Formats: sequence, structure tokens, C-alpha cells
Amino acid sequence: KSNYEKLNVRAKVDVDLSSRVKISINLNPSYTTRTVPAENFTNFMRFPSSMPVYHNEKTIALVTQNPQWAGLQVGDFAHPRHFSALNYSGIMPDGSMWTSTGVTGPQQGSSQNNPKSSVLNEDINTYDYRLQSGADMTINLFKGLDFKTLASAYFNNTTGLDFLNRNGTGDGIVSKGIYDNNSNIDLLTENTLTYKNKFGNHSINILGGFTAQKTSISRSRTTGLDYPSDYIRTLNSAAAIDKAGTFGSKNQVGLISYLGRVNYGYKDKYLLTASFRADGSSYFGPGNKWGTFPSLSVGWVASEERFLKNVAFLSSLKFRASYGVSGNNRILDFGYLDLLFSGNYPLGAGTGSSISGQITSPNIIANKDITWENTFQTNLGIDLSVIKNRFNLSVDVYQSKTDKLLLQQSAQGFTGVPLFWNNIGSLENKGIELELSTVNISKKGFKWSTSANISHTVNKILELGKEAFLRNQGERTEVYQNKVGDPLVQFFGFKTDGVWLSQAQIDAAKADGLKSNISTLFIPGGLKLVDVNGDKIIDNEDRTVIGSPYPDFVWGLTNKVNFKAFDLSFTLQGSQGGQLVNGDPNYVEAKTKNRAYSTNRWLSPMFPGDGETPYATNGFNWLLTDYVVEDASYQALREINVGYTLPKSLTKMAKLTSLRVYFSGQNLVYLTAKGYRGLNPEGRSTNGAYNTALIDGYQRGSFPTPKTFLFGVDLNF
Repeated sequence: KSNYEKLNVRAKVDVDLSSRVKISINLNPSYTTRTVPAENFTNFMRFPSSMPVYHNEKTIALVTQNPQWAGLQVGDFAHPRHFSALNYSGIMPDGSMWTSTGVTGPQQGSSQNNPKSSVLNEDINTYDYRLQSGADMTINLFKGLDFKTLASAYFNNTTGLDFLNRNGTGDGIVSKGIYDNNSNIDLLTENTLTYKNKFGNHSINILGGFTAQKTSISRSRTTGLDYPSDYIRTLNSAAAIDKAGTFGSKNQVGLISYLGRVNYGYKDKYLLTASFRADGSSYFGPGNKWGTFPSLSVGWVASEERFLKNVAFLSSLKFRASYGVSGNNRILDFGYLDLLFSGNYPLGAGTGSSISGQITSPNIIANKDITWENTFQTNLGIDLSVIKNRFNLSVDVYQSKTDKLLLQQSAQGFTGVPLFWNNIGSLENKGIELELSTVNISKKGFKWSTSANISHTVNKILELGKEAFLRNQGERTEVYQNKVGDPLVQFFGFKTDGVWLSQAQIDAAKADGLKSNISTLFIPGGLKLVDVNGDKIIDNEDRTVIGSPYPDFVWGLTNKVNFKAFDLSFTLQGSQGGQLVNGDPNYVEAKTKNRAYSTNRWLSPMFPGDGETPYATNGFNWLLTDYVVEDASYQALREINVGYTLPKSLTKMAKLTSLRVYFSGQNLVYLTAKGYRGLNPEGRSTNGAYNTALIDGYQRGSFPTPKTFLFGVDLNF
């Protein structure tokens, strides 16, 4: 798990220079340290349980038969490769002697390290300092008109050291130190004029302003190699600098905005808000920097109407409707330019000499025409309160269309670069959200309230430029489809129907006309693929949609109870439906050593298991099938808090305004769907190609959801 230490300090000063001028200053510095493990859960799972963690006299006598490991000693970490390339023999359960016919061993030839060795010999620490500061001044120019100017500065500096001891992650590997130094400086200024007035039954609030934001980003990494001691970790003591692991960058991005808003109310029953903003972003090139985003919302407080005023049980009834446009500019910095990266050129006679130089990105082509991604959203809502606000219900129904999606599109092969940025396609989202809050009991000394929410969202691709669909390979071999008329991301592959139980079953299927050019298909103990199109041929045309990462609905439930000086609250939360691609069985070790994949598996025609679980190394690639697509539903007790507030008579004696002691716990109960074979359905991998919205729902090596226990004291002076 990760370990955190955090220190927060907050300071706020409010000053009234006169009835017309007010100044507010805020400072919020924080310092955080973080230590993370050097291994993920997958590598612990891959380590053979039959192997010792450290070598003893017997294992040393065994492995030093191989001259390569002659230098190992008792107490050294035992790695799988130490036990490979040896001849093994032993007595079988029936009493007979078994001898290997050749060199063998656990994880034959594996470079996989003992994970405990990596954890104990690699330290990954980061140190994060943040300062959020701001100051604003409000000047009343005349009655109803205020000028407000605000300036804020956010500073973040993060340093880190990832140090690997000598031989810690592999025999003969020199020590290595990776030094990171990253800083962000974000400056923001806002200047607005606000006019407020109320005349008769009318009220009006008009705001206009200008904002500017600049963010400076600096990144640097230096990697040192071969230190004289694992305890001397300063960069100047490294024997060499690894140029491949050393880089730096400086960048600056900005946003300029003009904005305006009008709020109008009539008799506090009819409400209207109209707003407009224009944003200019440095993420886009000349002629494409600006986007305009208007919005309009109306409200009707029906409970203020005369015909509802005397309805006894009705506390409040409000209808809402809104329409607006929002923009997205979150892509890589300067995606409209072909940036230069370091590269080598062969120059000279013969094969030439490698000369360092610069090249454009080998991964993605810039596009000078990219611009803002726009989302047009309509929202309809109802707010209802009854029986003196004891029961409150809010319902929101929304529909949005996102146009000019900022996506990475496949480039033609002759370019030599696989992708380019483009505004391609549009996406539709529809959904409903319900929130219900109730005051169940309200008596002197005792109160119990409940709030619950549930939401359901569906999305659909409306257009993908000139493409009918896109298909992308993920971190391993799994495939994701993006198709017009379907959800944004779907898992794509073969459906399965158990396993081939015997060669006789395979021969019978072939005799019935089933054919395939897939060499790993017709193997006893392997997955049996479904002939989806019914043509008696198993090929790529039988691939189909095998799942989607999107849940049917998500929900939450919170209860709060106050009894005299005691308080209790707990929150339940969950997600229902939706699937994930479990990438753990991409590893043979997981298939063979994790009981989730080995229990009741096929062993032979005589021992076919449950007929659904394939043998680890037989047959077709699991990650191309629905066999690794699993239900991602879960239910969790997210948080529970128990507190006690001391009587005021005692706090006054200590010259305190109030004192409360409390205990809280997070994720104390966590339930997953039946058949889920991982540890945490919320865990998602962000490696490799996962920098695109067109891939989602892959999981590998996720740690269990951590349980947290906290005891604290709240003091107010």
C-alpha cells in the first residue's frame, strides 16, 4: 500500500477598510510525503509458492550446481531463475521415481524477480509542497455596483527519488537512482463588475468580467547508475548518468476569458439566467484558439402560486430547465505543432556513425486545425419538498451531444506515424439522476436523517468522421471497438462455449463441418469459440461485442444520527452492471497458481473439470475472448463516523469553543459480483495506450481496496 504523511495549514484575513472597500487574503500551504511499493500485486501472484524467499543450505547446494550461481550464499534472496536449467528427480505419490528428461525448473528461464527483494531493495518516495494563495478586493462604486478584482497563485513543487539497490532487482544489476523535480506555477486574475438592484416585483443581477490564467510547467528527470554504496544516494556519487533516463522540459499554457451573466427574477417565482463566455486557449493554433459558450436557464417556483399556496403538505415545488454549451481543450500541450524530439541519424560511409539530432514525434502527427470540443446539454429538473421539508426529492433528466471530439485518429501507413489528433465525430449522452433526502425522526436530543441518490447514463456514438467504426488494441492483445450507433467503448472479441473436452469431441465437430485456420483452436483443454455468424468457419468474422465498461446505474445512501452529544453517520455506495477486461490471466503464473483460474480446470479427457475452465497453456488466447470479461459491480460501506462532543461546561473550563472526538473507517465492507476473479473492480490500468478515451475498462494487478481507520480530535478556540 501507499503511505502518506500530510501537513495542512490554513490562514484567512478579512479586512474592511471602509463601508465601500473590503479585502480578503487566503493562504493555504501543505506538505505531503508519499511512499509507494516497488511491485504491483501481479508480481507477488506470479512468484511460485513452492519457492523459498531466502536461500538456505539445501537450496544453495541445489542451485550452485549451475556455475552461473556459484557466488550465491545462504540468506541471499531466491529468484526463480536460480532454479532453472537444472535436472530434477523425486518420488511420485505412487512410490515410483520420477526424473526429468532434461533441464527444467520453475518459470524456466524467467527473469521475474523475487518481489520481496524488489520491495525491500527499491525505495520510491515523493515529497510534495503546495501553496494556494489568493487575495481579492471589492469596491462599491455606487449603490448596487461593485467592482471585484482577484488574484491567486498556486505553486506546486514535487521532488522524488526512486532508488534501486545493487542486485536488488536482478543479479548483476548496478544500483540506480531516478531523481524527479517537477514544478507548476499557476497564476490567475479575475476582474468583474456586478450590478444588483430590486425594484417592485423585479430583481436583477448583472455580471461582466475578464479573466486570464497562465500555467508554467517544468519537468526534469536525471538517472544515475552504479553508486559506491546503497546508502550513498546523492547524484554526484553515481559513476555514470543514464542519458536514456534523463530528460527535461519547460512549458507554458494560458487561457483568456471574457464572460457575462444576467440573473432576473419576478416575484421570486419566475427565474431566468443567461450567460455567455468566450475562451481563448493556447492549446490550439492561430485561427482556432477561441470558443464561445452561451447558456440559458429558467425556473418556476410553482409553490409560490396562489393556487398552491394553501396546499398544507406542500413545502416547495420548483421546475427547472436549462440549455448550454461547454468546451473541452484537454489534450496534450501544443498538439497543433509537430514538436521536435531527440533522435539519432546514421551519417558517413558504410553503415555510418550515429549522430544525435532531432526528429518530429514518431508516435503522433500534429494537426494545425484542431479546435475546441463542444458539448451541448439540455437539462430538465424538478425539486419537491413536502411535510415541512421532511421529504425532499430532486429529479434531473439530461441529454447532451458532444461535437468535434478531440481524439487520436489512425493515420495512413505511408506517413510512418500511427496516429494524429483530430476533431472527429460526435457523442450523445442521456441520463437521469434522482436524489431523495428525508428527516426520519426529529425530536429533542435525537435526530435521524437519510439521503439517497441513484443515476443512470447511456452514451452513443453518433458519428466518427468518415469511419463506421474504430478498433484499438489495448495494453496486451485485448481489442476495443468504437462504432457509430453503439456506446463509446465496447470490448470486442470471440464468445466462448466452455472448453474442448477431448480430441473425440473436436473430431466430431470437424466431421459436422466446423473449420478454422486458427492453429490454436482445436486443442483439448482449450477454449471453444462460438461460430457467431453460423458459416461453420471460425475466423475473425466471428468476433463480436463481448462487453462494455459502463454500469447500468450507480447509487449512494447516507444516514446521519444525532443522539444528545453523540453522532453517527455511515455511507453506502455501489455500482451495478458494467464489465471489465481482467488482464491478470495474461500471465501463465496467474493461470497456474491463482485458484480463481485453476480450480475445476480441465486436466485430461478423464478429468475434464467443470467443462468451463481451460487448462493454463492449452488452446486459444484468453484475452481475445469473453472468458476474461467479468462483472464489475460492487457494493461498499464507504465510510462510517462515530463522534462525541464534550459538554460546553467542560470546554469552557479549557477555554475552548468546542471539542469533539471521533473515529472513522473507510471501506470496512466491500462486496463484489459473483464470478469476479480479481481483487478490486474499481481498479483500472492507465498504462500504454490508455491515454485515449477510446480505450477503457482494462484491469491488471490491482491491489485490494484499502481499509482505513482514523481517530481524531476537533478543537475550536
